Amino acid sequence: MTSEVVQLELEDPREARVASDIIDLLYFYKTGLGRQRDIVAKMRFVIETYCTWTYPGFFGSDDTLASIVEKIRSTGEQHPACALLDELDDIHDYSRDYLRGDDPAGDATEVLDIKELTGFVRRTLKIVNAIPNLP
Repeated sequence: MTSEVVQLELEDPREARVASDIIDLLYFYKTGLGRQRDIVAKMRFVIETYCTWTYPGFFGSDDTLASIVEKIRSTGEQHPACALLDELDDIHDYSRDYLRGDDPAGDATEVLDIKELTGFVRRTLKIVNAIPNLP
């Protein structure tokens, strides 16, 4: 694995968090290393932020992945993010099961399927154009 230094000029604090989370997602994608539930949370944050920044007239900074999916679905084909609906819906369905805080002691130790999680990380990275040519 090669490494490269990238200089970023980040003005909004969310930009720094998104950049850091994308790096963590890329690292997980390449190595499978990372706290699995943190990876799921980072996937959601990166996608939510991408959608609010890419479609500012359609989503607000308080929109969650669930509300983003619902807004696209209710608007239909006229929504500029309509092409992302199936992917966003799949990622939402997958990730919401691992973010519930109902039983923090019980589910927090559940091991996620690495292959499945890696697939969802790949899909997330493709949506946000972090790596356009992922297999």
